[in-house]
Amino acid sequence: MSFLKSAVNQVGRDLGKVVSNQLFNDNHSTPYRRAINNKSVRTPYKTDFDKAINFQTGHKPNTLIIKLSGLYTTIKNEANGFISDGYLDTSESNKLFNMITQFNNKVDDVCDILEIDEQSNKKEINQLTTLVNKVNNLFNETLKISANGCLHRQNEHKEAANSVENISFSKYLGLNLIWLGGYSRGGKKSITNAIIANLADLTTLTFPLTRTYLFIKGIFTYSKENNRRIKVKEALLKLAELEGKRAETYLSIGNKKLN
Repeated sequence: MSFLKSAVNQVGRDLGKVVSNQLFNDNHSTPYRRAINNKSVRTPYKTDFDKAINFQTGHKPNTLIIKLSGLYTTIKNEANGFISDGYLDTSESNKLFNMITQFNNKVDDVCDILEIDEQSNKKEINQLTTLVNKVNNLFNETLKISANGCLHRQNEHKEAANSVENISFSKYLGLNLIWLGGYSRGGKKSITNAIIANLADLTTLTFPLTRTYLFIKGIFTYSKENNRRIKVKEALLKLAELEGKRAETYLSIGNKKLN
């Protein structure tokens, strides 16, 4: 039966948590730790996957295969739901890794049962091998689709970063002087409001006073706005880099061959 156990993808059983930690810095474990430390005891909610996987291995071989087939269907439905938007978020990724890990562990248990009499259970062994391959293919295909989603988001973050323009002191000051200070600080550009404000200054003879105020405000707020733009751009580029790394990791897993 060793050939069957070797077909269980190592990624799902061993690398799942490693990759998850690598991508998300073990952030996914925080809610579980908080739940453990919470003094109030709550009845855990059982998902469809929980119900499907919690079967005893004392059933007959053909029943075990039926149970595992139902588990595969549950995993497929969950995975398809995860990537319905073409992307795996961190929570979905962790759930997927955990499901594959638990499935493979269950397969190991069933293997132990079937290998007691391999000759009599030959049919079930072949069916189990097919199920294992289908789950591994589903896992790899899901990661590939998500990798494409990551690459798409990476491009979106890069485009957003490129749209954040550095603004010179003279331009920033000039925009403030003509009542476009809000626009110079990332707000919506309203030419109409600026024209009205400038006309009001002229008609009320407050032009010198408002220009002095706007000039001083521009001088003292430029540094803050310039730094804000730099930080926003850096944050967007960092997000793009992260999405690129996630895509690279997903693709490297998805391209792995079964042992």
